Parts: sequence; C-alpha cells; structure tokens
Amino acid sequence: MVTRYAVRIATMLSLCAATALVYGCAQDTGGHATTTTSAAAPATTETPQQRNLRIRDELVRMGCDTNSCIQTYFACADGLLSGDPCDFYRQHPLN
Repeated sequence: MVTRYAVRIATMLSLCAATALVYGCAQDTGGHATTTTSAAAPATTETPQQRNLRIRDELVRMGCDTNSCIQTYFACADGLLSGDPCDFYRQHPLN
C-alpha cells in the first residue's frame, strides 16, 4: 500500500515539474532572448492572411475585382486549377 501512494506522489511531482518547465519556457524574458536570427531576414514578416489581402488588393487594382476571378487566381496559384482559366495568373504572377 505504501508503494501505491509513493507512485502517485512521484507521478504528481513529475507532472508538476513538467508543467513548471513548460510554463517557464513560455515566459517572456524581458527582451533577453537567446534565439539566433539570420542577418538577411527581413525586418517585418508578413502573415499568410496579410499576404493574401495584399495580393487581393493588387488583383482588384489590375481589374480582377470579382469573387470568382480572385478565387480562380488563388486556385491557380495553389496548383488546384490549370488550363485556360489560369491565363490571368500566368500573365500576372504575384509574390
């Protein structure tokens, strides 16, 4: 009976230690991070949503202003569609 309680206590202690470790790793270190970054990395990175909005705005500016045109463009860009509907995409590749 003592061993069953000892196992429970050891399990609880290890779970608490693991939780504390994960919690500690997620804490802000006040700007003293030790991550390495490349010198060639851009100062600001664009999220996928921001990129899609930027491309959509550019498409509207070029005359692709209907929902079907924009969806077709993204389908061609993702490789889900090919052929004649992708002519606009091939003529206007956006990054």
